[in-house]
Amino acid sequence: MTNDEFERAMLWNSLTNLGSYAKLNLRIDEMIVAKDLLKFSENWCPYNEKKDVHNNRWGLPVTSHTGDVMDNYHLNSFGYMQKYHDVKMKEENFTTPTEVYHAVPQIKKLVDVFAPDIGRVHILKVNQGGYFPPHRDFAGVAPEYFRLSCVFGSCSDFNYVQTLHDQIFRPERNYLYFVNFQLNHSVFSFSDNLYNLILTVKLNRRTHDLIIKHSMSQ
Repeated sequence: MTNDEFERAMLWNSLTNLGSYAKLNLRIDEMIVAKDLLKFSENWCPYNEKKDVHNNRWGLPVTSHTGDVMDNYHLNSFGYMQKYHDVKMKEENFTTPTEVYHAVPQIKKLVDVFAPDIGRVHILKVNQGGYFPPHRDFAGVAPEYFRLSCVFGSCSDFNYVQTLHDQIFRPERNYLYFVNFQLNHSVFSFSDNLYNLILTVKLNRRTHDLIIKHSMSQ
């Protein structure tokens, strides 16, 4: 293990000591976001369509490789693309803000807290019958990146089920959460318009301290 890996392992251990998730005092107003997103109604693309049969999951890039809102190549599994299509993909290659970033200030302000230490940022929309099967992200004791999540839209107890570490996970809508997505997790939607803003964040001392600073437990 290199010195950088050792430091990341210590930082990651500190974050996961907060628990499997931690609510942050960073939030959006979903009514404003919903209005701002209307102009992008034709820009949603099937999520992970190269990996499996499209199952009513959609993605809208807040950042991309080129900054083009239709540059959605990264809305496929990195692992799958690299394994089966011999394509090298790195988080730092997909950080150019798209029009979504500029047109939706409620989302921009969250991204700006962690920028420039970000990777991919996108909004997921899961419609009725859509799901993310059980899986884990960023394996290893010293991950280079971690993810933050903010659910909004149709995310009442009756509209969807999200699991984390084989337990029902009910984040409060509109709030940003640090989530240990190395734990097994899944999502199933019973209705349309379940949204999840996903920020991929580089793990370093600065971003670690930001999570601690904004944790609701402080």
